[in-house]
Parts: sequence; C-alpha cells; structure tokens
Amino acid sequence: MLNDIAKLERLRDNLIATGKVIPANFDPVFKIVMLDCPNYLAFLVSSFTNIPKESIKGRIRVQNSEHKLSNDKKKKKTSDLIIKVDKMLANFEMNNRYFDGLFIRNEAYLGKIEGESLNVSEDYSSMNSFLQVNFNNFSYFKVKSPILKFYYADMKNRIIETGKVKKYHISLPKLAKKYYNGVRLSKLEKALLILKVDKISDLEKLGKGDNDLMEAVGRIKEASLDINTIGLYDADLERERIENGIRSVSFKAGIERGLEQGNV
Repeated sequence: MLNDIAKLERLRDNLIATGKVIPANFDPVFKIVMLDCPNYLAFLVSSFTNIPKESIKGRIRVQNSEHKLSNDKKKKKTSDLIIKVDKMLANFEMNNRYFDGLFIRNEAYLGKIEGESLNVSEDYSSMNSFLQVNFNNFSYFKVKSPILKFYYADMKNRIIETGKVKKYHISLPKLAKKYYNGVRLSKLEKALLILKVDKISDLEKLGKGDNDLMEAVGRIKEASLDINTIGLYDADLERERIENGIRSVSFKAGIERGLEQGNV
C-alpha cells in the first residue's frame, strides 16, 4: 500500500516538474470539470443551444452522469453526462477512441433519453428538445471544420424534419492543429480545446482573460494534483499499455501466420 502511494506521489511530482496536467479528455476529469465548473458548463450549453448564458446559470440540473443502457450488460458502457435546462435535455459524450458502433451506441443513448422523456410528457407539444454533443478525441469526418452540427433531415431536398433534436461532433485533434498552427480560436474553440491539452502553459494561454475558461483551467489543475485522480489515470494508462501489447502481439502473430501460409 505504501509503495502504491509512493508511486502515485512520484507521478504527481513528475506532473508538477514537467508542467503538465491530467487532460480533461480522461473521463473522471471530464466529469469533474462539467460538474464543478458551473460558469464553464453554462457557456458550453449556451453555445450549443443559443440560450443566453446568464439565463441558464442556476437552471442546469444534472440528470445522470452515468446513464446506463437498459440492455447493456457492460457497466462501463454508460453515457458521460446528461443535464437538463427546463425542457431541454443534453447528453455530453467524451469519446477518446473511435470503434465500429461508437456512433450507433451514442445514438442509442440519445434515443433512450428521448423515449424516457416521452413517457413522462403530458402531451407531444410539451416534449423536450434534445441535444447530444460528442467530444471526439479523434478525427472521423473528412472535412476541415472541427465543429459539425447534425439534424434529422432529408438530404436530397435539404429539409430538416425537426429542430428539436440536434447533435454536434467536435474533433479535438482538429482544434489542436488550428491552435498549434497559430490560427486564432473563438472562445468556444478555446473552451473545447481546454478538454484536450495537457500542458499548463497551453491551458493558461487558452483561458487567459476569461473567467469562464479559467474556472475550468483551475479545476483541471486541482484535479491533477489529487492522488485519487492520479491513481485512476495510472490504472487507465496501464490498462491501455496492456491492450496495446495484446494488439501488437496479435498483429505480429497474424503477419507470421500469413508468411507461413504464403510459403506453403
């Protein structure tokens, strides 16, 4: 136990010495920022809904920070954050890796909260509006823009079926590329990129002069010094190293089998 604590303290000292933080794309830190930074969260919600920020503050309610699919037996497959503002429900998802079925899974989360809302609505006209924001730590869509907005629509006639359901896909790597290429970022782009960078100097540069953004920056820095957070992060890194090792061995074995078959 003492050895484990000493290891985590060394990891914390290394973060301090290198001027780094545990990035907020790490799920526990993502939730900490979203739940503990009301001004930052209100700005994000306002940006994605066009509801004035000042009218949102104090009205945001967290519905469930881990919204489990009823037919999903794997505990880890839960939505990251569901919040409510009056009649609007929003689902925030931090997606660190792309895999086949990711977008279908997230669509299932959105469909679940839509269905549950329908069950409790007095009538169809009083139904909520629904929003899903996917914070993707990868680039999937072959377009330049890092922020994409989707509606249910007829592509041929360019007709939106309903404006009550919309979804955003954010490419954090594309935002990072803009930033490191010296492109001037909007406040929203800075707020989103704060969730990815791991250097304190970058965090403070992105948040400089803005109270909403500095609120998130400060909380990320605090969370990165917490031994419990560091322990979770170290365990996640170790799990990723093991998974990468397994994939590497499997890939090498596959090549060797292919060579053997080719020599038959």
